[in-house]
Amino acid sequence: MGTIISIDFTSKVNKKNDGIINAKVVSDSRRYLKRDALLPAQEEVHIELANEHTSEPIKSLEDIERFSNYLINNGRYRDNMLFIVGINFGLRVSDLLQLRFTQLINDDLSFKTTFPILEKKTKNTRKVRRNRYLTINDAVMDAITLYLEHTQCRLDDYMFRSESNRGSNLNKPMSRMSVDRILKEVANTLNLDVKIATHTMRKTFAYHQMLMSNNDPRKLLLLQKMFGHSSAAQTLDYIGITGEEIEEAYMKLNLGSRDHYLVDSVIQETTYYPAS
Repeated sequence: MGTIISIDFTSKVNKKNDGIINAKVVSDSRRYLKRDALLPAQEEVHIELANEHTSEPIKSLEDIERFSNYLINNGRYRDNMLFIVGINFGLRVSDLLQLRFTQLINDDLSFKTTFPILEKKTKNTRKVRRNRYLTINDAVMDAITLYLEHTQCRLDDYMFRSESNRGSNLNKPMSRMSVDRILKEVANTLNLDVKIATHTMRKTFAYHQMLMSNNDPRKLLLLQKMFGHSSAAQTLDYIGITGEEIEEAYMKLNLGSRDHYLVDSVIQETTYYPAS
C-alpha cells in the first residue's frame, strides 16, 4: 500500500466570512542587492527544466461562485452546466463530453441517484474493466434544471451539445478545444490568478474533496484509486498541494539566521523522552 502523506491545508489558507477560502502567499517581498553588488551577465544561460503543469485547480470557493454567476448572468446556461458538472464529477473532459441526459435522468424525468460510466482511459489501458459510479448531487441537478428551463432537449441528447454552425442542428457534443476556450475566456474576464485548462475542473474536484475531508488519508487513497495514480504523492502533486507545502517549508526554515523558524512553521519541534 502506498505511503500516506499528511498535509496541513489550514496552514496555507485564510478563512473569511461564509466559509470562503483564499490562498495565502507566504511572502510577497523580495530582497534586492545594492546596485553594484553584482556585475551584469556576459553570456546567455540555458538551464534545462521539466515542463510545468499546464493547469491548476480553482481553490477559492468565492472564485468558483463568481465563475458560475458570470455564466448564469450572461445567459450561458450550457456552459454553467458544463462547469458545475465538471467540478462535481471530476471526470476527464473526454468522458464529460460524452454524457447524455438519459444517463442521469430516468424516463419519468426523475433524477437518478447514481449511474455508472466506463472511462475511456480505463477502457483502453487497463486489463480489468471497472465501471466508475457517479453520484448526482444538488449542485449538478440545479445546473441541469436551469439549462433545461431555457433549452428544449431530448432525453437522448448529449448534455453539452455543440452550438457551432456545423453542429447546432446535430446531436453532437462540443469539442475539447471549445471547452478550453470557454474556461480560459471566463477566467481572463474575472482575472482569476489560476492556470486554466480543461483539467482544471477535474483538479478542482479533487482539491476540494481533500479540503472537505479535512485531509482524511482514506479520501486521499480514494482519489488516488479514482484517478488511477501510482501513489498518493502523485495525487497530491496533481492537485497542486505539494508545491504549496514545499514553498512554505523553504520560506519558514531560515537556518543560520536569527529567526530559525517563523511563526506557525510547518516543522514542529518534538521532545523525545528516553524509555524508562
